[in-house]
Amino acid sequence: MNTLLENKFLQAINICQSLTEWKSKPTDLTFQAIELFCEVAQSPSHFLRLAKNYSQETQLASQALYEYATTVDNWRVDCELGFGVKDHCTILNFFLNIYTHDFHYFTGNFNSPEQINELLQDWKQIDLTAVSFMLQY
Repeated sequence: MNTLLENKFLQAINICQSLTEWKSKPTDLTFQAIELFCEVAQSPSHFLRLAKNYSQETQLASQALYEYATTVDNWRVDCELGFGVKDHCTILNFFLNIYTHDFHYFTGNFNSPEQINELLQDWKQIDLTAVSFMLQY
């Protein structure tokens, strides 16, 4: 397994877990975590393997993310993606729950994993469609 990608995956998990310290405040940490997950997701099967191997850590990160997302508005932060913090949380929730499909949508901008997959394809040329489709069955 690629140690560099594994470290980036764990960095993103740690960022998500740290979001409880930012309740009710905007932060660009959400975007930083998205960037790290995107780097790992360039290899969808590798990303899925890490999500499975670190399922307990991913679950804790998902809980922390949920706690954070429910305390913030959709504030804009300085990032190239251009969406607000709650939108970032929705994208992070997708990454954290790709294995379990326990998705939460914190704004109306994204309402399905397919919409997030489409964004990732357009923005970073990442295609998690096959991985997320396989996991549904």
